[in-house]
Amino acid sequence: MGKEILFDNEASVKMIAGMNKVADAVKSTYGPKGRNVAFTQQYDVPLVTNDGYAIARQIVLSDKFENLGAKLIEEAAIKSNDTSGDGTTASVVIAQAIINEAYKNITAGANPIFLKKGIDKAVKVVSDELTKLSVPVDSVETIRNIATISGNNDPFIGDLIGKVYDELGFDPCVTLMDTQMADTNLVISTGSRLDSGYLSRYFLTDTVRGVCELDDPYIFICKDEIEDINSIVKLLEEAVQNNATLAIIAREVKGTALSALAMNAEKGVLKVVALKGPGYGDTRDRNLECIAAVTGATVIDKVLYDIKDCGLDFCGRAKRIVVEKEVSTLEQPAEPNSDRALELKNQISKRLETETGVYEIDKLEQSLGLLNSAMGVIEVGGTSELEMFERKYRIEDALNAAKRASAEGIVPGGGKALMLCKGAVEKLVGTLSGDEKTGASVILTCLETPIRQIAENAGVDASVVVNNILSNKDKNYGYNALTGEYGDLLKLKIIDPVAVVRNSFVNATSIASTYITAGAVVVDPNAKENR
Repeated sequence: MGKEILFDNEASVKMIAGMNKVADAVKSTYGPKGRNVAFTQQYDVPLVTNDGYAIARQIVLSDKFENLGAKLIEEAAIKSNDTSGDGTTASVVIAQAIINEAYKNITAGANPIFLKKGIDKAVKVVSDELTKLSVPVDSVETIRNIATISGNNDPFIGDLIGKVYDELGFDPCVTLMDTQMADTNLVISTGSRLDSGYLSRYFLTDTVRGVCELDDPYIFICKDEIEDINSIVKLLEEAVQNNATLAIIAREVKGTALSALAMNAEKGVLKVVALKGPGYGDTRDRNLECIAAVTGATVIDKVLYDIKDCGLDFCGRAKRIVVEKEVSTLEQPAEPNSDRALELKNQISKRLETETGVYEIDKLEQSLGLLNSAMGVIEVGGTSELEMFERKYRIEDALNAAKRASAEGIVPGGGKALMLCKGAVEKLVGTLSGDEKTGASVILTCLETPIRQIAENAGVDASVVVNNILSNKDKNYGYNALTGEYGDLLKLKIIDPVAVVRNSFVNATSIASTYITAGAVVVDPNAKENR
């Protein structure tokens, strides 16, 4: 059967209908009084969460055209999750508002292309304005407040993340893991953060969170490229025979080696992940030596070894490895204080004493961090799997928000930051004409969307809240939806990381532009939708 095509208004109506179904489910969770969404999972327990990314990914609509609209709005959440790890719900809420407002103008005769140009200009103004509003984070107390808000106003989560920063400083290495206990605890141990991620999504053990987690892995380290699957047959056979998990860290893994490893992981034949060694050139070789030293592995170099003869006895060990898209965490390596590790620490420290180049100093410090890094492990518990998973998502959001805040600063929360950009966008609107002016005006209108949705979910009149905020000229004045009071948002501890606000807004407008410029929609009626 051939593919089906819809054009112009008919296509837009279908796509927007699908978009609204997803967005309506997601936006019901927004704000301190937002509610959770429950959904079934085919191979796991039902999940209850308020995470926009997790919710959007689960929705598949029976109508193919509506489902395309649903998948596009899902991209807003995915992009925000990738760039910030938080703000996924906000991005969906904002994208929905922009699309619906823009569509009203398009049906009234506005040109979508010029509408988009106006939107793009307004987005640039908003992004610049948010950067100007940013205030640096200078205390653990601020981090604690950020984490509390992102953790759905849970003081326990705020205190937990605050403790992480108290113990490990403002650039902490920390991961989450499930536990069978009812309580959630922070454990400080040894570990290393690698600036390298998985080479294929088929390695993921948790597709919702986008991570590969392996317990008690063997760590195989190779300075050379691994391209032919036949070169590591012995290693893989021994891993299967011993029911072992395996992490392969090499200069590069590609060709038949990567495709075969991905296929075996996807089919469940072998729990394995492949990643590139962190860094480039000599720095990468030094980093691989550091990882080998703390795990007890032998670094495979083709000058010294034939990789075909190397099995599990050449591997190092760790308690756990967590591999994400761009970063990996090695927890409790087997030999953190080995003679090799101590010798490498001494060598790198001596080089740092005499090195003057800023670039080389930075790379040496990264290598040293692989050898003597402390890390935190948050053991997430619950009285049921359902409770544990829901808590885990909230802690992960809080942790990501804290990281973004410490890196780029904070702005007033509760939707106030975007409202503070209205003046700058109004000035832009005054300089434009025609449909570009209309496009910028769409953004101007939608800057109020977050606070309006927060107010609606709190059961109060959104227009009254917005008018009260706009009537007060104090830039920090806003509304606390949890208590129903107005006041200085910084003093009320209602704050957002500027990076999360900016990224969620930019991602939302990017997806919205895709909608409004689409003149035709093509779907395959026989294609199966997978999540």
